[in-house]
Order: sequence, then C-alpha cells, then structure tokens
Amino acid sequence: MNLEDAANFGELLGGLAILGTLIFGIRQIIELNKAKEKEAARELANIFSSPMYQTGLSLLLNKFPEDMTIEEAANFTRAELDAMSYMAYNTNSVAMMTFDKQLSFTTVARFMQPVNIMLGSRLRVFIALVRENAKIRIGVKQEDYQIFDWTIWLLDRMDELPPLNTPANVKFADWKP
Repeated sequence: MNLEDAANFGELLGGLAILGTLIFGIRQIIELNKAKEKEAARELANIFSSPMYQTGLSLLLNKFPEDMTIEEAANFTRAELDAMSYMAYNTNSVAMMTFDKQLSFTTVARFMQPVNIMLGSRLRVFIALVRENAKIRIGVKQEDYQIFDWTIWLLDRMDELPPLNTPANVKFADWKP
C-alpha cells in the first residue's frame, strides 16, 4: 500500500466514522423524543388522576346540570368552585401544550375524548359562567378576554374525532405485552 492509498483509506474511515456518529446522533434524538413523549403522557395521567381534577369532573357529572345559571352556581362551595376551576385550568394548559406539539394529540385524545363525550357540554357551560362572572364582577367585556379559550379549542378538536365505537377493553382484548 502506497502513501496515497493509505491517505484515501484514512479519509474513507474518517467519513465512515462521521456517518456512524451522525446515525448514532439521529437515533439518540429519536429515543429522546420517545422518552419525552412517555414522560409527558405520565404527567398527563398524573394531572387527570389528581384528586382535585377528579373532584372537578365529579362535580360536573353529579352536581352541574347543562342548564346551570350563574345564580345557581353561587350555591357551590369555594372548594367545589376551586375543584372545577382547577380542572378547567389544567385542561386549558393541556390544550395549549397539545397545540404547541409538546403533547401528542393522540395521547391527549385517549384521555380527553371519553371525558368530552360525557362532560364536554357541561364544561362549556362552566366556562361560559366563569366568563359571565368575570363580566359582572370586574367589568370585563367578552371581547377583552379569552379565559379557557384553549379548553374550548380542545373540546372542539375532540368533537371532530370519529366516535368511540368500541371500548378499549373490547377493542384490544387480544393484545399481549
């Protein structure tokens, strides 16, 4: 092997090393993104399963009719209003992160679509009452604020999804880990 062949062989090895490093780097980025998505899904599960969030959902289900008025809403305790507000604020945050692609829409939809089917209309009423209360208490005009606008956006996206025809326990009955 002469000096020129050795130099060419060295350049080839250098190029292969760079290519190998590039492939390894791409794989690391892909794995990092998967890990971030899994972590985000866990955080989502933690938010949605928190006692305060669950209390807010339970109140919407059991004590919040779809024709609730602001006068009737005044009968809720401070703790009940806080739980429903916590649920709405966290849903708003989830919606913003979904829009910004920090959370996977597919994952969020798995959590939110059943909730929207059962309670979406009541959550919309709650938001309307919060907005009405803001107008009454602090003189905010409807066009001056957009409180819970991302929650509404997320509920609208859930409404656009195809209906859930089969429960997960039936649809994936054959699934094995």
